[in-house]
Amino acid sequence: MSSNHLVVNSAIAESLDVIGDRWSLLILRDAFLGRRRFEEFRRYTGASKATLTRRLAALIAQGLMVKRATSPSSRRQEYCLSAKGSGLFPVSLLAWQWEHEWLPNASISLPNELIHRCCKRPIAPQAVCGHCEQGVSLDEIQLATSAVKSGKHINEIKSLSGQRRVRSASAPESADLRLAGISDLIGDRWTLLLLISAFFGTKRYEAFAKQLQIASNILSSRLNLLVDNAVLQRQSYQDSPPREEYKLTAKGVSLFAIVIAMRQWAVEWEADPDAVAGLLHGSCGALLGIKVKCGSCGEIVAREDIEYALPDDNTE
Repeated sequence: MSSNHLVVNSAIAESLDVIGDRWSLLILRDAFLGRRRFEEFRRYTGASKATLTRRLAALIAQGLMVKRATSPSSRRQEYCLSAKGSGLFPVSLLAWQWEHEWLPNASISLPNELIHRCCKRPIAPQAVCGHCEQGVSLDEIQLATSAVKSGKHINEIKSLSGQRRVRSASAPESADLRLAGISDLIGDRWTLLLLISAFFGTKRYEAFAKQLQIASNILSSRLNLLVDNAVLQRQSYQDSPPREEYKLTAKGVSLFAIVIAMRQWAVEWEADPDAVAGLLHGSCGALLGIKVKCGSCGEIVAREDIEYALPDDNTE
């Protein structure tokens, strides 16, 4: 078994299971945009009433959202982010930036700009190391050496990720498409786990299968999805018999900060610190903690410092 089990283990898989779902990611997106009511979530995610009810209940049960009355005298309910849910804010900023850069039609439906109240300029989010506040890249990241409980991780990942989730065929006209592209791409536990493995060196089909103990049909489906979306590319490494491996494209590498920020959230809020390996930022040698910096003024961005410039057709 490779050292990837230090990066992808059951504690992380269990946490990603909460958010590794398209509908959950879209609900969280709406919550960051200030939407709080059931009908707002239903309208803008395009989820059915039954699906939305289940996802909201799961997010509440896992402590990412809370349900409360809109006022002391009101019977109307709203759904708000908890501190744990708000911890995913850096992920949402980086996802917004990624869609602007990599999905050609994203600008039609994404917020036109994210304004940093501190400098009154567009943010242009940048992922940086929380210690040295310098940019992070995949080739700089190293595994911290530590004792890791890894004996039964893979079997637990398999049991956690065994349920099949059905992707939506189409969204209603009222659905809000902001961040839907990246939600379709990484809104799946297996895809997230495959990407984390790829970031740390796994390339071949057999290695992915052994690493994650993933069923062949699921593995083929997810690898095809990533290839079709130009996140991975197939390359031949042997002619007789023919053998191929999967390498990250520039688009795939660009997902690194988002996926590692999700892993970081999982470790901070769910995982036993003794059961997971830390990641080091090679440039400064400190444990990596991804933060988001404003590309205009260089300050670390907090959720309360953001103003959204939304397209007119999606404003309330």
